[in-house]
This record gives sequence, C-alpha cells and structure tokens, in this order.
Amino acid sequence: MLIFGEEIKRGVTAGMGISFNNIIPTLFPFFILSDLWSATVQTKRTGLLGRGFEMLFNIDGRATNVFILGAVCGFPLGLKAAVKQYESGIITKEDLQVLCGFVNNPSIAFVISGVGAGIYRSFAIGILLYFSVILAACITGLIFRSKKKKITKSNHISRQSFSLVESIKSAGMSSITISSYIIFFSALISLIEKIPGNEFSLALISAFLEIASASNLIARLSNSLGAYSLILTAFALGFSGFSVHLQAFVFMPKELSKKKYLLMKFVQGVLSALIISLYLIPKK
Repeated sequence: MLIFGEEIKRGVTAGMGISFNNIIPTLFPFFILSDLWSATVQTKRTGLLGRGFEMLFNIDGRATNVFILGAVCGFPLGLKAAVKQYESGIITKEDLQVLCGFVNNPSIAFVISGVGAGIYRSFAIGILLYFSVILAACITGLIFRSKKKKITKSNHISRQSFSLVESIKSAGMSSITISSYIIFFSALISLIEKIPGNEFSLALISAFLEIASASNLIARLSNSLGAYSLILTAFALGFSGFSVHLQAFVFMPKELSKKKYLLMKFVQGVLSALIISLYLIPKK
C-alpha cells in the first residue's frame, strides 16, 4: 500500500465512480421493486410458463418469475427474490439451493448496453454475450436439477407482506454493501495490474474477481488477446466474479451450501465461454 498507494487510490476512486454513478442509481429502485414484485407478482404452477419451468428444472413452477427477474434486472435481484420465496414458503430449501446457482445473472442492460455497446462498441456482441450467459444458466440448471421426487402442492401462495419503509431501509443497506465490494475489488485489480506477468494471466485473474472491471480490462487488451477476448469476457459474465458471490452470500441463508453455489457459477462460466468458442469456430 505504501509502494503502490496511487494505484490503490485510483482503483478506489474508480470503484466509487462505478458504484455511485452506475450501480446505486440502477440497483436501489430495483431492490424496492423486487420486494414489491415478490409480494404481488406470482406465476401459477398450472400456467404454461410454470409447468415448463417445473418440467425442465424440477423446481416449483412458481419460481419462474425469479429466473425472469434475475435475467432481466440482474444480480443480486433474482437471488434476493428466490430467498424471499423461500422465506414465504413458496419453494423448498432444495429448490432454493439450485435456484441460487443459476438465477444470479448479469442484467440485460449491463451485458448488451454496458459491455456490448459501451465497451466493445457493438450491440451485436452484447446480444451474443447475453445469449451465451442465459443459455449457460439454463444448461447449468438442467445439470444440477433436483433429483428429488415431486410432491403435489396446492396453488395456494403464501404472500409476504410488502412494507415500503422496510424495503427502502433494506435497499439502502444492500446498495452500500454491494458498493463496498465493488470498491474493494476495483482497488485489488488496480494493484494486480502492477504485478509482472502476461496479459492473458492478468485478464484471467480479473475475470475471477470483479465483472465490471474485468470486462473493461479484457476489452482493453483485446488487440493482443484476439478471439480470447470475447471468450474470457463470456466466462467473466457467466461466472460473475467473487465480488458478486460475496454479495450473494449476504442474502443466502446460512444452511445453503456455498460450495455448490460456487461450483454451479463456475460451470456456468465455462459453458458461456464454450458457447462463444463454438460461435467463433466458423469465423476462423
């Protein structure tokens, strides 16, 4: 810290900028809306979406809206909504364990607008990356689907009451917590950039740590990385980084296996990278 004080300061400043200019304005209102969503919007098990979701993943069909929320609005809203359903008695602990591993995804806006259009200057690349991440999430859910025998349940929904005061308070604390992780990992990546080594190793290490900083760094090295740039970006988006996972652990009940969650996210990252690799093969 004494030797590389300026680098750490620059990383902290960059992390604060990302948090206060992008993350909090985006997440804070969505935290409140996700609480309202969980309390009011439900998917029936007997509906088309509910039956399809239950058939594919062997998870109560009423959790369909959790997957949609995570895919559209991004982490940690899908995971947070899944925990809400568990606390309301809608899904079981086994359902929640599997759900946590494949509903905690980057938002469509972050991948297509932020990474695709913003970093790579291409909406097409953003759409391709988003498709690879969501398809990888679905495949991961199929691989780790619960093997338990289904128990017939009623369509009765135990709704959790919505309190605007509590939701605002919770959204504020959650936003501060998430921002703290982003600032820490931004400073860490800034420090790692000073360590001698090849660019691929640096990009790979960053892909395991923090998704926003990793995407910027990998794109910056795209000329030297070539096709590996998109592949590494797909892995970073699918795996989502330890910064996101530590945020997820804040919301996950203690009785859930963190190891299984991390394994599922790693598998999703590998699958997302593989999907991009298969797309790039004909281009060579």
